[in-house]
Amino acid sequence: MPWRPGEDLRALLELVAPAGCAGCGRAAHRLCPDCRWQLGLTGPRPWRPTPCPPGFPPTWSGPAYEGVVPAVVVAWKEQDRVDLTPVLGAVLRRAVGSALAGSPEHRDAVLASSPVAVLPAPSARSSTRARGRSPVRELAVVAAGARRAVVPALVLTRTVADQAGLSARQRAANLGGAVRLRPGLAGALAGVPCVVVDDVVTTGATLAECARALREAGTGGVVAATVAATPRRSATARRPALPPAGGPD
Repeated sequence: MPWRPGEDLRALLELVAPAGCAGCGRAAHRLCPDCRWQLGLTGPRPWRPTPCPPGFPPTWSGPAYEGVVPAVVVAWKEQDRVDLTPVLGAVLRRAVGSALAGSPEHRDAVLASSPVAVLPAPSARSSTRARGRSPVRELAVVAAGARRAVVPALVLTRTVADQAGLSARQRAANLGGAVRLRPGLAGALAGVPCVVVDDVVTTGATLAECARALREAGTGGVVAATVAATPRRSATARRPALPPAGGPD
């Protein structure tokens, strides 16, 4: 059997120092059955932030960003637990399927075997360099499967501030006009229905900005899918846990 650098190295490290469950820390589990069950407890459902930013696309998401979900996402994104990519990718795949089925334009394209593009939300170059990987793009590949193309066409045109801790209005201002298509890709995506994917949606600023860039470039309709979404809270309720820093949303 050929040597698989990533998977086999992680397997050797597990023998020396087994990782605990990313959700609850239970020993001898990368993700214990209880935490895995909680990730899949809430099926994909349509989600809109409150307040909802202008241009926010129809979006489907998996579980609320609470309970064990923040711990799993942070371990995957910030602690290099790449072994969780297939698990989170499967959650995102179901959300993508619901987003496609919920849009007549996308559903018709799938039934006609016409192209549908899956586009990862962009990350800051500094974050990608620091991690040595592009986590959301890795998720997108798992979620898209073999039948749909992952097109990393969305990029940031300028430096944006870390979104953690910013209000909805501040996030929108921070990202306004910051996303565009890579040069030369607008023609390839002209008229093509698009699905923007991300790990966590909070205020919706990133997805709204991505949808704007795609619409202005002349793509087909835009929908979005995410692994998780921050739950709605009343003005007097405790603020939800923020998604990990490093991404634009």
